This record gives sequence, C-alpha cells and structure tokens, in this order.
Amino acid sequence: MHLLATTSGVVDGGATAVDLKQSPGDVVILSAADSELAGLATAIDRDTSGLSFRLSNLLQLQHNYSVDLYTEQTLSKAKLIVVRLLGGKAYWPYGVARLLELAAETGAKLVLLPGGTEYDEDLKTLSTVDAEHWDELRSYFATGGPENIRNAVIYFGWLLHAGEKPQTVSSFAQCSLFFASAPRKSDGEFNGNIAIIFYRSVVEGGQTAPIAALIEQIEMGGLAAQAIYVSSLKDKSCQEYLRTHFAAHSADVIINATSFAVGNPEQDVLAQQGCPVLQVTLGGNTEEQWLASSAGLAAKDLAMSVVLPELDGRIYAGVVSFKADHVWHEKTQCRIVTYKPVPDRIAHVVALAKNWA
Repeated sequence: MHLLATTSGVVDGGATAVDLKQSPGDVVILSAADSELAGLATAIDRDTSGLSFRLSNLLQLQHNYSVDLYTEQTLSKAKLIVVRLLGGKAYWPYGVARLLELAAETGAKLVLLPGGTEYDEDLKTLSTVDAEHWDELRSYFATGGPENIRNAVIYFGWLLHAGEKPQTVSSFAQCSLFFASAPRKSDGEFNGNIAIIFYRSVVEGGQTAPIAALIEQIEMGGLAAQAIYVSSLKDKSCQEYLRTHFAAHSADVIINATSFAVGNPEQDVLAQQGCPVLQVTLGGNTEEQWLASSAGLAAKDLAMSVVLPELDGRIYAGVVSFKADHVWHEKTQCRIVTYKPVPDRIAHVVALAKNWA
C-alpha cells in the first residue's frame, strides 16, 4: 500500500492513505473546515490549562488505513476526542466506528458534533459525555465566532478537570458590518462606494487577509469601501440586514465573495441594488495548482463560485486569493491553511470596480 507523509493541509479527496505523524495529545479535535481549525489554533495559543492539543483536518482521514494509523499513533492516548462531522455519522462511518471502539477500550471522552448548526440526535447518543455537556459544546460551535471557539477550548479543559467552566455561549451575529471607510467630502476626486460581501466563516477563522487587501486597494484608488459578512445570502435575517444597510448606504458596485446562487430574484438583495455585482473567488486550491492547470480553478470552485453565481447575473471578475500552508502550528502539530491574497488579481478586480463605478 502506498502511504504518504502529509506535508500540506490542502487536500483534494482521500483515496490515498496518509500518515499525519502526530504525537499523542490530551485533546484531539478533528474538523473538515480550514477556518475552524485556524480559529481553534488561535484559541489554543491562549489556553492555560496545561493540556496538550492536536488538530487535524478530517479530509486527511478518509482512507480506512489512515484512520487506523492515526488511531494507533495519536488517538489511543487521548483523554478527549472531539469530531465535527458535516453530514453526520454517514459522512465518516468507519472513523466513527473506530472511535467508539477506542472510547470503550481507553475510557476517553468522545464528543461527536454536527459540522454545521443543525441538531443531530444520533451523534449526541453516540457521544460518551453527558447530554448537557454535548448540548453546550454544540452551541459554542453552532453559534461560532472567536469568543465562542475560545470558550469551547476552555470547556474541553473543564471536562478534563483542568480549569474552571467558561462563560455560556455569547452572541455572534449572522451578518454584520465588518468595515466602513471614514466619511469623505465631495472634493471632485471621489469615484464611488464599493461594497464587499463575504462569508461569516472568514471572520470566524481569522482569515480576513483577502478582504483587508481589497479594502486597502479600494481606498488607495480613491473609492470608499464597506465590507459586510453574512452567513448566507439565502438567510432571511441576512437579507433583511442587507436591505436595511443598503437603504442607508447605497453602493455603486458590489464585490461578492460568497458562493452558490440565491436563485430567487425576490430574495436576491444584491441584484436589487441596481448596480453591477462583481463575483470573485477565494480559491480552494493553491496558487501553484492554479498556475499549473489549464482549467485554472478547481472544479468545485468553478461550479460554486463561477457558474452558479452567474445564474444570479453576477459579473465574474476573477480569483483574489488561494489556499496556502501559511504556518506550521507546533502546539497542535497541524499545518494551518489560510487564504493568501494575490496582489495583482486584487488590483485587477478593484480596477474593474472603479471603472464600473
């Protein structure tokens, strides 16, 4: 059997067995969301419990042999194992079965949580912690945000009798204004007001570098910038927030960094603003992969961020960032994947926005 020693957190598929080569840790957390892993790494850096933590991307454990190897090398000594499963038990059946066996053998606490905001009774029943503890941990992750992720990490320590119980879940808005340029006087040089719409998860994982780069380029071009994060353009509360915001702060051009299509003109708040909507991509592959590929973007990016948004009438403007192995996080022995802005692509998008404005 061919076995790879992983050197990257950027994963496409799981057909090949991978050896993560992680030493054991007291608390092991598995998630398929790069933004969540980045947020957890930041929270763990602030942890004072004295516990050792390991983070892993679940996408690297799709091969059964990878699961067995990771169980033997890392999970077997864990006191607490937390898994975020988008799609439930059916998403990772072999892994769930092995973890249940391991928890029965070692007595490790096992917390199987849904990967989104949904409630999953099966995962709750399979977990070995009290129902109350499962509910509280699910709430931290389902609500999201840096403070809740921080409290989830503290909660892990409290479950293992290392520290005090953290605060209850704090609110983290589904959508909110992230940035707005200072008011400007009409001096003949003002060229427009550009709105940027992007996902809430970008804020959760502290991966806002591409958004910050867009804002900086917009202001350098003599335009005003406003950036708003949303959980989804299909979320009714986000739609209402955007309507209220744009009623008070109209945009000459909108740069949209969310994916998929709203599909319903009556609910498509961006299309209702009567201005061009430029669609951009936060690429899911690396810049090197993009440059080497005749297709450019990966198939999933083409589908979610190019084809589907065009159904809403978006004007595709290009990719502004790629995934990158930004840092090896020694404390969790995990390579944290972040969004790496591409300056010339960002300049191109802002130039288009300025021309449209």
